[in-house]
Amino acid sequence: MSDARQDNDGYRRFRKAMQAGTLQAGMVVTQNELCDLLGLSLSPLRETLVLLEEFGLVEIKPRTGIRIVYPEVAFIRENYQFRIMIEVFALRSFGDTVTEEWLANMRESHEEARLNLTEGGPFEESLLRFTRLDMRMHREIVEALGNRAILDTHDRVQENIRMAQQVHRRPGFRSALLKTIDEHLEVIKCLETRDVEGAVAAIEAHFRASTHRTFAA
Repeated sequence: MSDARQDNDGYRRFRKAMQAGTLQAGMVVTQNELCDLLGLSLSPLRETLVLLEEFGLVEIKPRTGIRIVYPEVAFIRENYQFRIMIEVFALRSFGDTVTEEWLANMRESHEEARLNLTEGGPFEESLLRFTRLDMRMHREIVEALGNRAILDTHDRVQENIRMAQQVHRRPGFRSALLKTIDEHLEVIKCLETRDVEGAVAAIEAHFRASTHRTFAA
């Protein structure tokens, strides 16, 4: 069953504001300021804050305000650990059903993404296109489970990690994306030969490297 809480309008507005930079990690705001920033009245904001606090995205401090979480080491590690558990489990199901068409499309899309990042146009445009590809590949692996609750949780964890990467991005981020492409292609190569356990090992290695890059980028 889908987690309808993630369909909360305030939650979606909060995520968009974080992506746009209107809200920033570590920022402290009052309820009235957050109402203005998200375009919400007080009652729906309070409902949204309950959800955001449950998801670990805000801390409500009496007499101080609402602190937007800053993705420290523990936040990043916990989200990656949760994501690894989900995707390793999902990949074993996905590896038995993946089609040649999906594999060919993913390989072609990744090679195109590499070209865009090395020889294409503006970096931010190439980044956006690769981010969509990255999220699509991982999401479609998890969709193989046919479990909406797990998929919703995975979507939220992906968004948490994306937020952390945005906060910690440093010069040299382009090279990190190219390494990600290589790691994805290793997973794809294993699936092409129906080596599911090899694909599992490759995705675990990818997440270890990605965790390190988020800290060190």
